[in-house]
Amino acid sequence: MTSALERLDALSLELPVLGAPKYAYEATTQWGELLFVSGQISRTGAGVVLTGRLGETVDTAEGVAAARVAALNLLARLHAAVGLDRVERVLKLTAWVSGTPDFTGQPTIVDGASQLLIDVLADAGRHARTALPAPVLPAGAVVELDAIVAVRS
Repeated sequence: MTSALERLDALSLELPVLGAPKYAYEATTQWGELLFVSGQISRTGAGVVLTGRLGETVDTAEGVAAARVAALNLLARLHAAVGLDRVERVLKLTAWVSGTPDFTGQPTIVDGASQLLIDVLADAGRHARTALPAPVLPAGAVVELDAIVAVRS
């Protein structure tokens, strides 16, 4: 059996090193065996925010890539908080996708994040999900994700 870190390596992906939030909240909070991960936007490891809106300046492929970047940040927060090996299951993923009022492809975009979580965490990455539209997100990001995760003691 391969570990999540080995699967990341096989995908040629590296977890970014993320700083502390700059506002008055925690990146993660844990209550018992539940870990709540605050919103993670489509900011690359180099600190560049992937910006724009679907249906306007961002196409589907770019949106899916932005969702994968946000998911990689979510994995980095999980790893920093408890270690990926302690993830029992991603229970719920909530996603916001910046788009024009007539853009309805949020599920397609968010599948980029969902598939990455499954690729890295295997069955522990399978989750319930909500994909919501947003006219604008923090820093103009294309995608923002948060999650509720069950962790092993």
